[in-house]
Amino acid sequence: MANDILNPLPLKIATVASFLLSFFGGFKYLLTPNRDIGNDPFDVDETPFSASPFLLFWFWTVLYVVQVAFIVQAFLPMAAGFLSRIQIFGLVGWHFVIFNVLHWGWLALFASRHFVLAWLVLLLNFVNILVLYISHKTFAIRPLGAWLLIHVPVTALPFSWLFFAIFWNGAVMLHVHKFVGRVISNVLIWDFLLVPGFYLAIYNDWAIGLSSSYLMFALGVGQIFTKTFALQWIFAYIISALLFVASAVVAFTGSPEVIEEESAPLLTA
Repeated sequence: MANDILNPLPLKIATVASFLLSFFGGFKYLLTPNRDIGNDPFDVDETPFSASPFLLFWFWTVLYVVQVAFIVQAFLPMAAGFLSRIQIFGLVGWHFVIFNVLHWGWLALFASRHFVLAWLVLLLNFVNILVLYISHKTFAIRPLGAWLLIHVPVTALPFSWLFFAIFWNGAVMLHVHKFVGRVISNVLIWDFLLVPGFYLAIYNDWAIGLSSSYLMFALGVGQIFTKTFALQWIFAYIISALLFVASAVVAFTGSPEVIEEESAPLLTA
């Protein structure tokens, strides 16, 4: 009875459906990339923010795995701490649904080369995750198991992906391939140290730090094959290393001001 009240059936259905939409949409884009290498001025592989497709694939593999774990917990009422986690599930679940639906929309638009609309969808989705972060503060969830089941798949990894994708899609949209665009990109790339660094320093959010570190590593690998004699891949590796070290320090030292899952007043509607 409590399960039905705290975790209504429509949210369960929407959560599963949105995941499947995003999952199969992603594989459809990977298997049928609508590209004409060499002739398309908007080639997605040649911008200063184009990362290694292979490493991006593994990022999304991990994201889908933790999303499955997030969904499964809603169907396991006997799991430890179920009631507490399911209350949070009811609060953040619709943000999860919106993220996956908008991600599918972005995939469809990006694969069809509607880059402006795709970029606007990314911005809208980023606002969705920011609202989730600010209003429900999932970074404060404890214990660690609940944090991994909720914050990582619903907030942290989506945040890092969207922040990266906004720059990538933007570079494709603005046809950033020439010298001036690359110089500007050499400056803008440091946002990937400043923004995740802010969340590390203020919220001790090492999930955003580590995932952003990985994406910068993927960017560095991609840029070596895109423009070997350039600064972008060097900066990407430096940022990746700094974020990794900072995230490791935060993860192991923790924060003295943690909020227990059972008593977190921040996780209220």
